[in-house]
Amino acid sequence: MCDTGQCGWCECEVDGRPSVRSCQVPVRDGLVVRSEHAWPSADRDLLGLLDAGSRLVPPTFYHHRFLRPRRLRQRYLDVIRGFGGRGRLPVTRPSKARSRVARDLEVGVLVVGAGRSGLAAAEDAAGRGARVMLLEPVPGRARPRHPDIRFLEGAAAVGWYDGVVTAIDDSTLWSIRADAVIAATGTYERIPTVRGADRPGVMGARRLVDLVERHQVLSGERALLVGDASDLEAAAGVLREAGADVVERVPTPSLRRVLGRREVTGAVVIDDDGAARRLDVDLVVVGDRTPNLDLVLAAGAAVQWRDGVLVPVLDETGRSSVPALSVVGSATGHGKHAAPMVAAARALVCFCEDVHADEIRAQVSGGYGDPELVKRRTGALTGPCQGKYCLQAFCAVLADAAGADAITAGSMQGAPTTARPPLRPIRLGDLVATEETVEA
Repeated sequence: MCDTGQCGWCECEVDGRPSVRSCQVPVRDGLVVRSEHAWPSADRDLLGLLDAGSRLVPPTFYHHRFLRPRRLRQRYLDVIRGFGGRGRLPVTRPSKARSRVARDLEVGVLVVGAGRSGLAAAEDAAGRGARVMLLEPVPGRARPRHPDIRFLEGAAAVGWYDGVVTAIDDSTLWSIRADAVIAATGTYERIPTVRGADRPGVMGARRLVDLVERHQVLSGERALLVGDASDLEAAAGVLREAGADVVERVPTPSLRRVLGRREVTGAVVIDDDGAARRLDVDLVVVGDRTPNLDLVLAAGAAVQWRDGVLVPVLDETGRSSVPALSVVGSATGHGKHAAPMVAAARALVCFCEDVHADEIRAQVSGGYGDPELVKRRTGALTGPCQGKYCLQAFCAVLADAAGADAITAGSMQGAPTTARPPLRPIRLGDLVATEETVEA
């Protein structure tokens, strides 16, 4: 869906390693990839029959059932974990993971993200004489022009610990202490909260452009464009150039349902007069995006619910409530976002943990209106994507059910729920370091 390794919806076992985000693995001869979230196979997944009774199995049901007899509790848990859709660790063979070198580094300014805003912030800071380090987890982007900017390509920030930013690349585990940290982390796709939005064939506009232009892969022949973001213009262009048909472009609130079981086979939209209409499409391209708040929330900076989007609280200079942290670019939440929409009752809110909108509303109706309690009772925001793709939808449903003030009312830091590192999925072996060095 995202093509950036963030959403976790393409996890497979790759060469014996479980839960690998396959969109980030280059194809090569001899590569062995297996599905791991289905039985006996992804094409014939018998466990999918459980969906028929999903309404009878509310979130956290196993906390209140399977308690007796006591001697079988562990067995109950073992069976339930088997339905969790997670990979299995290869405990019978040694790991091939390489240890990393741990390095402590002190800089004047640390910029996380090397998009246009990140590069501009790094160039500006270096021009004022600061010692600047720039982190960019995606290889191949533009490089800074200023010769004094230290650039770590492929290094991703994975944590914030009392002002120390932890980052990781293929060979090094960095602990970076900076006088100032600038988050230029960009945005994430925002998936419409309608039924069927988890079908294969629903994808972000930027991913579509990347697949067509870089890999010559066309994911559908008849496309529906959803939203009013500028990214959809580029998506429409590459689709038409590749020979696909752009059936229609509709505002986000007009989309009511995505049809199909194994793949997208159509969509239902609502016209201005309220009439429902079915479109024959095999691809739904989403243009709406929301701020990437991972570093902001990890640092404990305050956020607020504004115009249907969770955004960081910033002063006129872009500084957050944490004095050392500033936010620039689209991560600030300024500009055009997804149009507010009310989630359908059975629309998926948390794709990783299979939490629906009506299950969140049921918790609010039961007196559990605090976001942290809703999170714990439903499991929302706790899956492989760590809330990256469901945080905004989660807050939208909560605001609709309990009021906008409920989103941050119970938080000590002005955030809906407690944010915990790592900010990106890493293996335990990635944290093993053989030696430590200190750089100034």
